[in-house]
Amino acid sequence: MSASSCLQGPGPDFSIEAEFFSKGYRFIAGIDEAGRGALAGPLSVGMVIYDSSLFCTTAERTMAHVDDSKKLTHKKRVSALETVRSRALSVSHVFIPHSIIDRTNINIATFMGIEKLLEKSPVSPDIIIMDGNFKFNLKIPFVPVIKGDSRSLSISSASIAAKVNRDLIMDMLDIKFPHYGFASNKGYGTRSHLAAIGSAGVSPVHRLSYEPVKSLYPGCYV
Repeated sequence: MSASSCLQGPGPDFSIEAEFFSKGYRFIAGIDEAGRGALAGPLSVGMVIYDSSLFCTTAERTMAHVDDSKKLTHKKRVSALETVRSRALSVSHVFIPHSIIDRTNINIATFMGIEKLLEKSPVSPDIIIMDGNFKFNLKIPFVPVIKGDSRSLSISSASIAAKVNRDLIMDMLDIKFPHYGFASNKGYGTRSHLAAIGSAGVSPVHRLSYEPVKSLYPGCYV
């Protein structure tokens, strides 16, 4: 089957997956991350694998509310994740702690997340498609897809898995460190979050290698 024979719509679909399936790949893993630019908390990396039988069927219509996580409200993301879990062969995610990001960098942390996902996945993918323009050397083919979270249902599903699970962690961290407003800003550098850092300093879960934290507290980052 070819991508041109699949259903097309305004949102993500299985066209990219169908194209790779036509080239002999059976298990196509979509990967995306959440929390890359946050000043605090872990990086969350999600991976979703669908059965190829869904690639060119009306299943796409029943998944119309599955979209790039950034375009959905929290309530819609949670609902979409239920749909993803009910239809996917595999849905998994991992957290890479802020301390690892500080010791290495965000790209290495992303790579580590992918490797961990491959280790824990109950389904071994034949190929990975991932949102962005990364270049990772893995044991299986890796294909970056620009704006993949708005084009591929596998990638958008992974973005939802990564985001929903990371938001839960940030809500828990908000209880432990209430001064920073993690429940609302999810660790990103909002004006109120930066003001809280200025008044209270950094918490144990802030990324000390990220600006402006790195410049505000240079002695904290080694």
